[in-house]
Amino acid sequence: MDLLEAKSRIAEALVASIFRRARYDVQPFRPGQPPLRFGRENFSPDFRITQRLDDGDEQKYLVAVKCRPSAEQFISVENQRGNRSIFHMMRRHWPTLYFVLVTERPEAGRSCFQVLAFDTVRQGEPFRMVDLVEIKEFGVFAHNVEDHEALARSIFSSLTA
Repeated sequence: MDLLEAKSRIAEALVASIFRRARYDVQPFRPGQPPLRFGRENFSPDFRITQRLDDGDEQKYLVAVKCRPSAEQFISVENQRGNRSIFHMMRRHWPTLYFVLVTERPEAGRSCFQVLAFDTVRQGEPFRMVDLVEIKEFGVFAHNVEDHEALARSIFSSLTA
């Protein structure tokens, strides 16, 4: 396992923790089945999150998580790839997927946890990430994300020291 893969697994655990703390049930996407791979990496959803609402209904979402040193560079490359972007490939399989990118070096004023909601992307528009707390349907509190950002920075800096 290389460092990027280790960081991606840590990122998955941190994102799952954020959702558990927000009272979601977090389950593996397809336990026991091999993930869909594009090149060297797994790009299947990592888990399903479910939250029971007060009226008894449930909200369900598919979530994929990856870790990259720079969110801006990653998104820029994917935008340049056009129809060959991993986002286009993933969107064909899971049109309502939420892609969470965990970055150790976010731009000033941005979160370490950024999201691309596939169902909000219009054909021909560039992909744009938003901070996790901005996804209103999740109802994740800022202090929850801030606590996990501090943990992510601490873990990632100790891995690269």
